[in-house]
Amino acid sequence: MGSETMLSPAINNARILFVALLTLALDQLTKWVVIQKLPFNGEPVVVVNGFFELVHFGNTGAAWSLFSGQNFWLAIFSLAALIFLWVSRRHFGAETALGQLALGLILGGVVGNLVDRVVHHHVVDFLQFYIPFRFPAFNVADSGICTGVGLMFVQSFQKPKPGETWAKKGKVPPESPGLIEPDEESEA
Repeated sequence: MGSETMLSPAINNARILFVALLTLALDQLTKWVVIQKLPFNGEPVVVVNGFFELVHFGNTGAAWSLFSGQNFWLAIFSLAALIFLWVSRRHFGAETALGQLALGLILGGVVGNLVDRVVHHHVVDFLQFYIPFRFPAFNVADSGICTGVGLMFVQSFQKPKPGETWAKKGKVPPESPGLIEPDEESEA
């Protein structure tokens, strides 16, 4: 049992990194194809008329072009977020498969957009939807980040497994009033 406990964090980290690298690879591959095939700010390629187009836009801001022109500071913020997420990953459910998937998607997405900011001096966006208005263009990295955050939100509603408490998982301080241990709860 001791060796299983010793391997668990390494396996968790490997799973997170695997998902992150897969997300990063898919993001960069799709952006490479867009850069090679679509002219920058050119005519869109209609995939589903009135609903979905492929475009080639550059975004020096964050989501929805917020903080446009702040590429350097957004790159610094992205790097800080990466470090924070990795160092504090155990607080984000890194011991569960869902948490590993969520963290991997977020980390891969952040790195994908960070690579763009450093290499292209803007984030390459290429997915354009109309729902019914023109939704801001985005990319695979953005999708990974949003999906990962959504999965973390879902995970936050999951109850601890039998024998665990939120306090043991680091979510509630052990001295919190009203915290009932599983044994006490079943006797009541």
